[in-house]
Amino acid sequence: MKDLIILDIFWDRRLVQDKTGKEFEIYRGKDYELDWVNLGHGYAKNNSGVYLRDTPCFKPYHKQIDLASFEMIQANKSENTFYFKDKHSVFIDSYMCPQAILKNADPSHFKIINIDKGYTTSNTNNYWYDSELPYKIAEIHPLNDSYQKVGNEIYFGHLKKLECDHETFQIIHEKVPTVARDKNHVFYKADIIEGADPETFHFLETCIGKNAPYYLENDIHFYAKDKQYAYFINVPFGYKIIKTKDLDNFDFVVHNNIGYGRDAHYLYEKGKRKKLPK
Repeated sequence: MKDLIILDIFWDRRLVQDKTGKEFEIYRGKDYELDWVNLGHGYAKNNSGVYLRDTPCFKPYHKQIDLASFEMIQANKSENTFYFKDKHSVFIDSYMCPQAILKNADPSHFKIINIDKGYTTSNTNNYWYDSELPYKIAEIHPLNDSYQKVGNEIYFGHLKKLECDHETFQIIHEKVPTVARDKNHVFYKADIIEGADPETFHFLETCIGKNAPYYLENDIHFYAKDKQYAYFINVPFGYKIIKTKDLDNFDFVVHNNIGYGRDAHYLYEKGKRKKLPK
């Protein structure tokens, strides 16, 4: 090793050159740092901890991890979800949750039901990513990716139970997965949109219809109205009630690839009122 010149460094190997000028790679855990173990997909461990490439991970649980038995169970690289276990616990690292231990999960009885959806089980416990579910995975009837029906109850994001009429609950438009209604209310995620009329609430065809024009963020920004108000809906981040005085003429237009709500007096960009251009 002392006679080698390092040409390039990677998290799990090095490109080196010997005295003759020959270039080749040497590997961490095999040729140097012999306590280093590659767990797969960029994860590794040594006698000090667990790493994602060269960055320590599962740091809050460092003292709880049994490094000798720590291993990867299964990976879904395309969804950036990875499960691990040691002799005591089950661990997850996912885009859907921070690095965590699955509470009450027994590694010897842990099973991944659907890694794409984050469904796992251990003995009588059922999980959605790092969250223990209050019901069984087999009881879930998905209404879309956001809402689930379990028996006579409706959940948003698997954990937030809605106070709603389950018999009349429905997704209003398939393009807007976080807005729904029952006979009494319109919901954004798990929250009631106060004052919204479920009977007349609808998304504007000029904004969401199959012949609607292209505009920036046309997959998450939408306009709707009912008999009293207009609405701007940002699918992941919130909504805004627009108290226009010209509701009958409120519509959707596109200028320079930007979508706006519009009435006779104002434009509404992301629900915020702007004066009409002269």
